[in-house]
Amino acid sequence: MTSSVKVALTAEDLLDQIGIWHPYPLFITFSMAFLWLLSVMPTMSPSYMAPSSSSSCSLDNCSFVTVQNEFNITKTLIDPGEMTSSVFFLGNGVLGQIYAVAADRIGRRPVLIASLFISGLSGIGAAYAPTFETMLIGRFFQGSCFTALTMINWVMCCESISFSGHGYASVLFGLCWVIGYCSVSPLAMYFSTWRYVQLATSVPCVIFGVLMIFTLPESFSFLVAKRKRDDLVKWIETASRVGHEEIDYDADQIVDMSSREDDNKSLLQTLKIVLQSKLMVTYTAVESFLWIIDLMIYSALSLSSTGVGSHNMHLSYIFSGLVEIPSYFLIPAAIDWLGRKPSVMVCHLILAFSLLSMYLFDHEADPEIFLIIWLIAKFAVASAFMLCFVYGAELFPTNCSCSNPPKNPIFQKHLPWRLRHHFQSWSSCGSPCPCHGHIFPGTPLFILCTLLIHLHYFDDNSSRNERKPQYSTESTTIACL
Repeated sequence: MTSSVKVALTAEDLLDQIGIWHPYPLFITFSMAFLWLLSVMPTMSPSYMAPSSSSSCSLDNCSFVTVQNEFNITKTLIDPGEMTSSVFFLGNGVLGQIYAVAADRIGRRPVLIASLFISGLSGIGAAYAPTFETMLIGRFFQGSCFTALTMINWVMCCESISFSGHGYASVLFGLCWVIGYCSVSPLAMYFSTWRYVQLATSVPCVIFGVLMIFTLPESFSFLVAKRKRDDLVKWIETASRVGHEEIDYDADQIVDMSSREDDNKSLLQTLKIVLQSKLMVTYTAVESFLWIIDLMIYSALSLSSTGVGSHNMHLSYIFSGLVEIPSYFLIPAAIDWLGRKPSVMVCHLILAFSLLSMYLFDHEADPEIFLIIWLIAKFAVASAFMLCFVYGAELFPTNCSCSNPPKNPIFQKHLPWRLRHHFQSWSSCGSPCPCHGHIFPGTPLFILCTLLIHLHYFDDNSSRNERKPQYSTESTTIACL
């Protein structure tokens, strides 16, 4: 009997034919989303391991041994214990791009598996470190894998599922991030020292890495772009066997069509395209400002969340994670109803006024009101981050949609941890809230200025927004920039 299913002649046609609910792409999606859960735990664990506020211990679980306690670290103008978090981001800024380049050369799968082992083993080494300096070295190499475990896996997911499933995948990734974020608190409640928390957030990476060796396939689009026909056929046949259904395709045609469509521009050529266009430079400058400010505020609110509540530091931290969940569902709807630019402006307006309102209430005299305002700010900055991803992907042409500097780990991670300590020295005198020491008082004004720049430069009606993403062999390198 003749099959009524159209024979897939391109990579997009084949992924559409397989569908978003097929077991094989579902497995890839869930596996890659789970990496966000694993990566956020060591990222946010310093909230308990090396808290920025000494008052956190006095509120709950005073027997918990922090990094500052064990190594007898004395706080001066800058708390050296906070290097536990800073050096993690520094490692990503210095070495993170290496993983991205490797993923474009040898494949997503080997780099992801290697990153899981490097992250896990480095974290385990940090947990058993005899000195503070040795612990920082372990955290440095653990942080170097942050880009691989948060960006390369997202690229691989998008390259292995139908375009119609990208929206569902983004929600799943966000939920896994929140689950991993909130799971740090129960670990800190159960264990009595930072060493056990560090160990508990590192061992799962090694275990999952072993599992991925035997189960994780290579990215579908990577196989097509590299013209690996035999591996491509094996990928499709595995999907057919797992899904118990026949897939009609022409492997030679899929590879041939892909090579015609792919311009194969190098990273340097893509960056030159950006610099030669004044409009691109303008977009890049505005996006850079948004990313730096938003990340700085997100990190400050997250890492200081254990010192916000006056009664229960664990609830404060967990609520700071749970409050992000609505953004993953509301922002896509807001984009459809309001458009891109109004959504960005509304989120930043809410964030600006929330931060400003924090200075009108004392977190000790009015803890409930202050916590509500603080959670609104956390929701707003999480929403702003999601919109940054959307805007960054849609404002730029396909071949350089991710090549803007704000997505470079140097901008995202290295700069904020340095600014964080400068802001602390500027606003620490008489500050009624532990997190005020990490947020510059003029931040709301910066955000309001950003809104004016958005209003002047960004056009909300762009035909580029309707195009499907194309993944070249340089997609991971560019995405991690």
